[in-house]
Amino acid sequence: MNPKLSSFEHQRQQADPCHVVDQVSPSATQAESSDEFAEGDDAAFAKVATLMMDFPASEPEAVSTEAPSEPLKYIQGVVQGKQAFIITNLPDESQTLAQPQMVWTIGRNREAAIPLRDRAMSRRHAVILYIQGVGFQLIDLNSMNGSFVNGDRIQQRHVLKDGDRIRVGSINFTFYVSQRSRALDPIHPEVLARFNTSEPRSKPFIDYAELEDPEVLFKSRT
Repeated sequence: MNPKLSSFEHQRQQADPCHVVDQVSPSATQAESSDEFAEGDDAAFAKVATLMMDFPASEPEAVSTEAPSEPLKYIQGVVQGKQAFIITNLPDESQTLAQPQMVWTIGRNREAAIPLRDRAMSRRHAVILYIQGVGFQLIDLNSMNGSFVNGDRIQQRHVLKDGDRIRVGSINFTFYVSQRSRALDPIHPEVLARFNTSEPRSKPFIDYAELEDPEVLFKSRT
């Protein structure tokens, strides 16, 4: 073998970032204390040891023009008077979650309000809590891999703002909060009738010139 070629190949491998391998802490083999769950695949998964992960330091996210491979994950907090609920597409479909104490648990435990099958997540990982006059808060439950808001690991509790980026375990999602609501005026009866008809039309769907007050369609009650 050519010594010069061997030396060059060794230098190339050292410079190639594709050869960098993430390091996993040996504590990944240590199981958390066991809890009793119902029998089945979900229960077996919930008892799997949490994987300890060393996340790299946060860097500015690159803007991609490619379409996402899967829908972006989110949790939206909605406030109506003294009550609040959340809407989320975690773990796999959109749903509305109403909880009487306005506390929503997140974790690998299948009994959590938002159960997530993620080995990097603790069985009882975090909680989203709503307190009137304060807002929605994210509370980390001393999880092994922590909870992050906008790239920073939180300590104890953190008040969430509209658009915050959250990571729990290896799951990333965006938090939205809606505290405003508006009541809109009724739509013009003729416009509503045309919306509701299923008959095909040869002319444009709605000819605004035919309406007595076409602007009524765009008016809202403030």
